[in-house]
Amino acid sequence: MATPTPNAVLGMSLMLTATVFWSGLDVSAKLLIDVKGMPDLMVIWVRLAGGLVASYFVGVVIDRRWDIWRVNRPWLQFARSAAMAATTVCNFIALGHLPVTTTISIFFCAPLILAALSQPLLGEKVGRMRWSAIVVGFLGVLIVMQPWGASFSPWMLLSLGSAVFFALMQMTTRMLAAHDSAGSAVFYTTTVGAVALIPFLFLVEGNLSVPGDPLTWGLFLLVGMVFGTAGHMFNVLALHYAGPVRVAPFFYMSIVWSIVAQSVLFGGGINALGIAGAGVIISSGLFVLWRESRVKGEN
Repeated sequence: MATPTPNAVLGMSLMLTATVFWSGLDVSAKLLIDVKGMPDLMVIWVRLAGGLVASYFVGVVIDRRWDIWRVNRPWLQFARSAAMAATTVCNFIALGHLPVTTTISIFFCAPLILAALSQPLLGEKVGRMRWSAIVVGFLGVLIVMQPWGASFSPWMLLSLGSAVFFALMQMTTRMLAAHDSAGSAVFYTTTVGAVALIPFLFLVEGNLSVPGDPLTWGLFLLVGMVFGTAGHMFNVLALHYAGPVRVAPFFYMSIVWSIVAQSVLFGGGINALGIAGAGVIISSGLFVLWRESRVKGEN
């Protein structure tokens, strides 16, 4: 794949577009589970299986070859895919019980978790300033979750688990970068979950739950084939045209789309304390990213 000419404005626009698709994925999943009453396991499998089909063709385009399943580190690819399955399971189940604003606010701590784990697992040095930002960021998570009050829900722990597994997936992505192609990584992202969940589908009321109306079929199509795959594709393109320091702030625009969707489609939203906590998490994540870029000498 040819190296594109750097274009910061285009990169930021692509990242902003990615956040719209990612937010659409969460909202569609919540509509299916919370409004349409579809079993969460079925929705999770549709997301992973549909993503597997769509990501194969995306991977072919990226690598310009058909045999993108051929890799040098298959077991690490499987571990990365398992982490993706785990983050999807945790996130979609949590969406059935929590506002999308809450789940995305907690999920924003994933970059902080990645930074914290990079030292013991990857051997990367994390200085005192970044450790301080990580600690402050997790204080923001506590503010969002409010475990001391009536607003706390145990389902929030699943959102936190989703962030942990996503950070592990990102970590294995870093480890694979020197061994396997980007197209192969895209293809293997949902493979494990799509295959491993098949036997469990028949445990959902003893059979497959088939949508009963066109709207539900349409939401399944969006969840499985469109939103997740398009979000990842635009994210990859954004990073090709502009560095992470320029595009990362736009990732946090997801909270805006989530607030709009929550208030319009589901009612309610995020309280003042939740907004404050999300602000702390976002600020800490941006500081960690900025500090990492300074340490690595990135412009």
